[in-house]
Amino acid sequence: MIKNQREFILLFLQRVFDILAVYFSFMLAYSFRFQYEIFSLTKGIPPIEQYRRAMPVVIIVYLACLSWTKIYNTHRIIYKTDEFLGVVRAVLFSTLLITAATFLYREYSYSRLVLIYSAIFSVIFLYASHMIFRFLRSKFLYGGGKMGILLVGSSKVKERLKKNIARSGRFNVLHLSSFDTKKIKEIASRENLEEIVLTDTDVESTEIMKVINFCEDRGLDFKMVPDMIELKMGELDYETYFGIPALSLKHPLQEPSNYYFKRISDIVVSMLVLMIFSPFLIFLYIAIWLDSPGAPIYSHLRRGFKGRDFKFYKFRSMVVDADDRLESLMKYNERSGAAFKMREDPRITRVGSFIRKYSIDEIPQLFNVLKGDMSLVGPRPQVLWEAAAYDEVAKRRLNTLPGVTGLWQVSGRSDLTYEEMIELDIYYLENWSLGLDIKILIRTVSAVVLKKGAC
Repeated sequence: MIKNQREFILLFLQRVFDILAVYFSFMLAYSFRFQYEIFSLTKGIPPIEQYRRAMPVVIIVYLACLSWTKIYNTHRIIYKTDEFLGVVRAVLFSTLLITAATFLYREYSYSRLVLIYSAIFSVIFLYASHMIFRFLRSKFLYGGGKMGILLVGSSKVKERLKKNIARSGRFNVLHLSSFDTKKIKEIASRENLEEIVLTDTDVESTEIMKVINFCEDRGLDFKMVPDMIELKMGELDYETYFGIPALSLKHPLQEPSNYYFKRISDIVVSMLVLMIFSPFLIFLYIAIWLDSPGAPIYSHLRRGFKGRDFKFYKFRSMVVDADDRLESLMKYNERSGAAFKMREDPRITRVGSFIRKYSIDEIPQLFNVLKGDMSLVGPRPQVLWEAAAYDEVAKRRLNTLPGVTGLWQVSGRSDLTYEEMIELDIYYLENWSLGLDIKILIRTVSAVVLKKGAC
């Protein structure tokens, strides 16, 4: 049985299991509401057949919402957190639609508690179903090994793609530096490949067609990533432009729904953290004031979204004339590129050494988040002289709000080179998802506790 047939069978079975998960979620919700009677009953127990008759409509709504979140697209879902959040979104949207339908359909009265219980059970059962099929897909299609992807070409976008795929941890990446039909077929025959990706466009169409036909015969996927994509990586939208097929490029965070959802999350989380830790922050404010002369809160101009400058807040961890002394210390800079790092920086105060070790000095940036200058997660806000030295690639960090934490902070922090920092920030822009943000926030706590890469 070829891979495409096995893939079809698995996708079909996954939908069958999702249907069963939704059905049993509703039946279990009915039992919790009317048989266990956690909350008192006022209208008696309705017949279960009333709920069973509604199940075909409920299942159609759920499957439509699951497809809408693109959760069945295995190449789009990278992180398990994204898959979980996709399930949550589908369940919430399905529940809203079904609740709205119960207000319009008056022949029967459906319990709102049953809908709430079923939503909770559906998240649990659907996510379990998808985790099982994530395992089965690897086992059934690839014998338990990682899926293989062959990248063909020598363009910069190939190197970018290779690193991005490797970060997902789900694929075994192979590559050829030049297009060679014979070698491609040899590798495909020897390795357990999922797909072949061509990243060079200066290849004869007849040779490309040979590889496409070979892929069709072997049940492999074939993709082309043209060089022009490296000019502005992001999500591709296909559209008809005055009757001609066209591609438009945009980053995930340029979608208004993504931007506003991220902004609301930033505000809620920042307010909660500031309220919970307010007594500790007051104590720290006093400790800094007693330790060395100067205001406990340090503000400095930083470059942010779309190149706009803003006042950046931190707890002061250095002496008050630290900026004036920077020029004399530049010869001790331990980082290449437009950035400064010095492990034994003489400008750091006693309290400053402690709060920098555990990144406590960053907490006042939550006020920047509330003001809209920053986000909880994003590229690091840069001082003006560093931003002035940006090349065209690094300038793309300014296409979104800078963050209190980010991908490079949890991937080595100050142990990284300037080039690695830029690369990780660009990767974040191109691959943003709510799941990635959550993963970064969780890893931030771990990085702070372990003091990994702290200055």
